[in-house]
Amino acid sequence: MSVSDIELLQRKLERERAARKQAEQLLEQKSRELFQRNEALREEVQRRELTEAALAAKADDLARSNGELQQFAYVASHDLQAPLRNIVSFSRILTERYAGALDAEGQEFLGFVREGAMSMHGLINDLLDLSRVETRGGQFVQCDLNRVLDDAMEVLELELEPARARVEYSGLPSLQADPLQLQKLFENLISNAVKFQTAGQQPVVRITARMEAHECRIEVLDNGIGIEARHLDQIFVIFRRLHTVDEYPGTGIGLAICRKIIDRHGGRIWVDSEPGRGSRFHIALPATRPEVGLTA
Repeated sequence: MSVSDIELLQRKLERERAARKQAEQLLEQKSRELFQRNEALREEVQRRELTEAALAAKADDLARSNGELQQFAYVASHDLQAPLRNIVSFSRILTERYAGALDAEGQEFLGFVREGAMSMHGLINDLLDLSRVETRGGQFVQCDLNRVLDDAMEVLELELEPARARVEYSGLPSLQADPLQLQKLFENLISNAVKFQTAGQQPVVRITARMEAHECRIEVLDNGIGIEARHLDQIFVIFRRLHTVDEYPGTGIGLAICRKIIDRHGGRIWVDSEPGRGSRFHIALPATRPEVGLTA
């Protein structure tokens, strides 16, 4: 073998060693990158598992707390009914039999007792209604919204007549829902519209509904005092009042009941409003359910 052949072979070996070294470096680099990616993926999986576990635990806690709260509201409200009835009954007897024996201040105090008892009676009834939305809900059946509103108007008759309120609706569609809960929904929305009115103005409530794809879209429009934009998200929160009881009486639970009813139906409720320009409540409900007659 000549010198030139040896030199050629050496250069070839050097090139092979350099190529092998480069390949080893590249392999090492790729191995590090793969390891880092695997570690990042493992950490991400662990993080997501922890997050999902935390979310599941929180959901369980919320569900349990919600159930306990509903049970407490029902039991507390139910147990308060009997003593409250006694207060109302005995205050009425005192008024009928012994009002003449009381001076003006005594009669005023007795009036405070009766008014407080009646206010508590309304609060307890609303709390019971709220707790029963999920625990005492009825079956989902085919409902004619016109019939549902007719029934609501009968219940509200004594409230609407003194206010000369006008409630307009006609030609509304049908959908699958709990009819008694829809009736309660309309009762609360109409009652609110009549309550929150400018003095001396005739309350007017217009209810429309239409089918859109798989939803029934309902609107309840009133000519009341309206709501400031910053309060629009607050009105569906239980006990959240925008006015004092002296200005507008009530328990602050009615719209919370509405939202709970809509939640049970798998729908949405929101409101558009401006002060002095009335309010427009929007409701979107699924038009059909997999099986009519099942409770939700």
